[in-house]
Amino acid sequence: MAEQGDAATLSEHRRSWLATAAVPGRTPLRIAATCQVFETMFTVVQWSALAWIAQGVLVRRAQPTLVELGVLFGGGFLAGMATWGAARFQAIGRQRIARAIRHRLVAGLLPSRERRGELDAAQAALATIELTDDIADHHAQAVPQRLSAPVSMVVIFLVTAAVQWPAAVILLVSSLLIPLNLRLAGVLAKEGADEGLATSNRLGAVVLDSFRGLRTLQSIGALEPRRDELAGAAGRLNATTMATVRRAFLSGSVMDVVITFSIAVNATYIGLSLLGYVRLGAAPAMTLSSGLLALLLCPMYFQPFRAMAAAYHTRERALAAVPTIVALLSEAEAAQGVGERSAPQLAGPVAVVLEDVTYCFRDSEEPVVNGIAMTIEPGSWTAIAGPSGVGKTTLLSLIAGAREPTKGTVQWITATGRTPPHLGGCSWIGQQTVLLPASISDNIRIGRPTAGQAEVERAVAAAGLADVVARLPEGLDTQLGEGGTGLSTGEGRRIAIARAFLSDTELWVLDEPTAHLDPDAEARVIDALHQATQGRTVVVATHSAALARSADTVLNIAGGTIRATRRAIPA
Repeated sequence: MAEQGDAATLSEHRRSWLATAAVPGRTPLRIAATCQVFETMFTVVQWSALAWIAQGVLVRRAQPTLVELGVLFGGGFLAGMATWGAARFQAIGRQRIARAIRHRLVAGLLPSRERRGELDAAQAALATIELTDDIADHHAQAVPQRLSAPVSMVVIFLVTAAVQWPAAVILLVSSLLIPLNLRLAGVLAKEGADEGLATSNRLGAVVLDSFRGLRTLQSIGALEPRRDELAGAAGRLNATTMATVRRAFLSGSVMDVVITFSIAVNATYIGLSLLGYVRLGAAPAMTLSSGLLALLLCPMYFQPFRAMAAAYHTRERALAAVPTIVALLSEAEAAQGVGERSAPQLAGPVAVVLEDVTYCFRDSEEPVVNGIAMTIEPGSWTAIAGPSGVGKTTLLSLIAGAREPTKGTVQWITATGRTPPHLGGCSWIGQQTVLLPASISDNIRIGRPTAGQAEVERAVAAAGLADVVARLPEGLDTQLGEGGTGLSTGEGRRIAIARAFLSDTELWVLDEPTAHLDPDAEARVIDALHQATQGRTVVVATHSAALARSADTVLNIAGGTIRATRRAIPA
């Protein structure tokens, strides 16, 4: 009994969270529902005009008047516009819901300040991309339908009852069979949603693990078994997807049988009444226009039921997505809140102390860095050298606070005391510089959005960008294209240096900042780095001999441990 109660509570929590997720898109989705009701009304007007014109042409042998044609085409045009409006506002509502969920996920999943624990990347990617869309798709479909369906069905039922009440009675009786079909659709959809999510998670985990351990898999000759595992995971996802499609087809087929039966009974009654074989004393006289209108409205009456059956499938997929998203948000936002309460400000030169630091990736017992103990002096340049894949970037992320050690401690030491690493307290420059399609000034201000023009110009000078900016026609207001189009790779790196300078941090962490640069561009970036970091502590991972020679200390890392330490020899 307790387990059943817990399951019911969990299910209620899922439904409550799912309902709350619709709030950002509620207004446009309500407008979409209004448009759907108007679509029904205008379509009824259009079919009424068509039935009246058919009566006149076929029975009275009269040509349709301009008024009749105007009502016919005007009703069709307005119904089309209402359909377009409903689709437009559904898309806006869907976009707002997805954007709100993604904003919370991205804000929580990105490391910040004290939160350095690494979340499951496969689940994070699945939640941010696919599961968020499942929730937004459900609300975009279900909310307008839930609001508009009762009104639309009542309108169609009343119009049908006004012209031929026996046809309305047939619609009402047929409606009693629909809830059973909707229940079937819900049960089948839930089974398919749970199975689909589990197989998607499995495939995502295998793919991510394969990318992370590709070098290791290749070195031990395990590529073939991993390829088979990937193929098996993909095959299971395909089988689960096809099973879900079959379930949807089954529930849809049952719905089609009910609707087809109702239309057939109505068509039979109308046909026999027009031929004079069936006469109900209390029923109004059957005419071609009333019979045709009742027959045209019959499929419209059941359309909301079809949409609700489809919504059952999207609802169960959305409910299956909720636990993954809620778990990620709970873990990320709780840790983020801790960081926001305790992020200290660094003052003065920073020393970095690592004590027996070991780090293993999630679900792996093999350490990437193992038992590292070292001290980086304040105001010094320290280069970390070694071949690719030995843990240089991981070590930098531990120093910067992007990751938390599996074992040991990392401390930043200033004149005011010791503090654990936290993002925002240091500047990070990597191999890839993120440049937005905006002005050079705006790209630099990412380091500190409130910086004034004079501060931006000082950052430009410190990064050695003054000559670059001077030769551009609009100077700092020059607009960059997507990905920094208009600047060379080296110039883009110097924008990253100016951005870091503007953030005014005492610790700089650099991951291959001169990678893929020719010797001249590399020399200019090294000069800019030294100019911008005077008096600051710099830790840089590099393959570049020129950059290593410019450091005060060079650490050689291999097998996840520091193998040798030496003072750099100036060129």
